Amino acid sequence: MKWEDTLMAYEEDIKSRSVLDWLKAHTSGFKPLHRYRSTLELDGGKIVFNGKDLKEGADFHLEIDTKDITDVYLGWDSIYTGFPGSRAGDRAYPWNKPLRIRYRSEEGEKTIYIFANFHHRHGMRASDNREVLERLKPILEVK
Repeated sequence: MKWEDTLMAYEEDIKSRSVLDWLKAHTSGFKPLHRYRSTLELDGGKIVFNGKDLKEGADFHLEIDTKDITDVYLGWDSIYTGFPGSRAGDRAYPWNKPLRIRYRSEEGEKTIYIFANFHHRHGMRASDNREVLERLKPILEVK
């Protein structure tokens, strides 16, 4: 399964966002905070991102083995909050929740937030995060 126009940010990107990042997230076509724009693909036992690092202007590729995933959560948390006024808040609260994926990597545990197939539905920001979660559940239960 493949989702185009997927927006992604690492936990570090959200924690270190500047006022300029906040302004971009609130004026750039109403897209949620993100650093990477890619295609997301569930390919067997892997999640694959192929796209661009928008901050560096470079190609971006990330593969996460599903056996390395430690947590998947759809919703707001203490890092990516739904409160629009906060520095890490999002104006899509409460309807367009991020999908948080925690996984083990060579550098230690990493956390990413995604908005799969980001789009607008009836004038509201939307994503296919619930569908991605539902497709991941059976794969993760096999671990």
